Amino acid sequence: MFTPIPSDVAADLLARVCSFRKREAGPSPTEETAALLSLFPGVSLRHGFLLDFAQETTASGVRQPIRPFVRPQDDDSWVPLFDEEVERDDLVDQLYQYLEFEHSPQGLFEYAFFVIELWSLRVSGHAADWVASTPIFDVTTFDQVLAAAGTVSDLKRPEIFSPQAQFGDDGGGRVRFLVHTPMGWERIYYLESLVFGDGFVEQEAGEIIADLGSGLIF
Repeated sequence: MFTPIPSDVAADLLARVCSFRKREAGPSPTEETAALLSLFPGVSLRHGFLLDFAQETTASGVRQPIRPFVRPQDDDSWVPLFDEEVERDDLVDQLYQYLEFEHSPQGLFEYAFFVIELWSLRVSGHAADWVASTPIFDVTTFDQVLAAAGTVSDLKRPEIFSPQAQFGDDGGGRVRFLVHTPMGWERIYYLESLVFGDGFVEQEAGEIIADLGSGLIF
């Protein structure tokens, strides 16, 4: 059974995240990831380690998405060997096994939210649907999005507007919350995050709650 996260708590977290997104990139990857992690009190890093990332730039000057990893705190030269194809087991070994979260519905929600924001660091809205999207954590925001939409069809008004979390048998669980995306096909939908027992997180688009017509195209 899903447990709702208090809307005010989730909205406060979102406000901090949105403020963080508007900041300039940190002086170093470790300082930038530490600043992001500090926004999520229910998420922590194993003692003695630092969260870092690598980012490549193509010959034409296009920055690629970051590749986060965890390294020993006392060795700033340590970088894992990255395979060209990202494998799930490598991500667990290099990142997820070092991340911890409070064993509560709110801790599970914060962990899923943190992972999404981590992978979105230094990615422009033109390159990432998530960065251009807005999570919806309360009924006021939901109604504001509908009021601003040019068209609304196939509306399935939820009974619960706050994020929801559910623990599984393996120590992981599932998190779901509403998201408004203006990109391409504008819509409100549930973003589903599946958290596995080894810390790995997988996201998928769930049920569409409202079709808002044609959106922005870059």
